Amino acid sequence: MISKWLPKPYRVYLSFGIEIALLLSLPIIIGSFVDGYFGIKPIGILSGVTLGIILFFFRIVSLLKDPALDRRDSKQGDK
Repeated sequence: MISKWLPKPYRVYLSFGIEIALLLSLPIIIGSFVDGYFGIKPIGILSGVTLGIILFFFRIVSLLKDPALDRRDSKQGDK
């Protein structure tokens, strides 16, 4: 349904933005719940922040290693 509203490049950027937001926020939210359940106040959130940053870093590295990224750039440069 959303494919009718947005062109493909915008859908790619939107999905990448949502993925980054989830990679950074979900570990923090889970860490907050762990803090409340076990009563270890700063440890859960700090570990969630650390895990979110690590996941974000690995996602960026895997995106940079994507061979499809090279093809898109070379096609745009030829035009």
